[in-house]
Amino acid sequence: MSPTTPHEERLAQVEADLAELDVQVEHGELDVETADLLRSRYREERDRLLGESEVESVSALSGRRLLGVGLLLVAVIGAALWLIAANTEDRSAVEGVASEVVDGGGVNLDDISNEQMEAVVAANPGIPGMRLALADRYFAAGEFSDALTHYMYVLQTLEVKDPTALANVGWMTYLSSEPDVAESFVEESLEVQPDGGIAFWYLANIRFFGLGDAAGAAEPLQQLLAYDNLPEQLRTEAETLLAEVEAAQ
Repeated sequence: MSPTTPHEERLAQVEADLAELDVQVEHGELDVETADLLRSRYREERDRLLGESEVESVSALSGRRLLGVGLLLVAVIGAALWLIAANTEDRSAVEGVASEVVDGGGVNLDDISNEQMEAVVAANPGIPGMRLALADRYFAAGEFSDALTHYMYVLQTLEVKDPTALANVGWMTYLSSEPDVAESFVEESLEVQPDGGIAFWYLANIRFFGLGDAAGAAEPLQQLLAYDNLPEQLRTEAETLLAEVEAAQ
């Protein structure tokens, strides 16, 4: 039977993610240590979903999902301007590696498919740039399971404290109804890159909607609004949210 409610859909997705881990390990796309870490997180979420009542799950998750869709659209716009550069390797510096899987040289990442990038990542597991570029692409497309796999591989296996990876993992964790953990990821991102751009938007939403912390949400919104080149849509959203945050204090 196909899932019919947001709660059932999420539970089915978690089960699918768990099953996919073994396939990824078998194909060399993921090492055992990272797979075990992700498996633990997925099992915790599955247990939480199974423990919730159907009525509460449908209400909470459907509302959060609707919120997440709207915020993600704004987040993608912001991320285009404030994609935080990796500390150890610029994403654009991996074009030479990517050209190994296609004919000819000087290939731009925009011309390379996800499948080709996956092949390069599998062949060069120790190079974070290509993996992060691929994770960014999955994240922007809303393919969070694939994005999380690559971000966590870099953060845990390669121990690269990439601020974009930290911020985006935090956002995905928030959308998975784990605001406490989400906040810690985004705060760490801002420690690595204080001029965090879109991370301020993530943090404000996590604190206000996820943790009920209106006072804590005000500062990152004010920092976000201080950008002169803030896209108009994002500025409008941030100003609206700040007014709501201030009214709640």
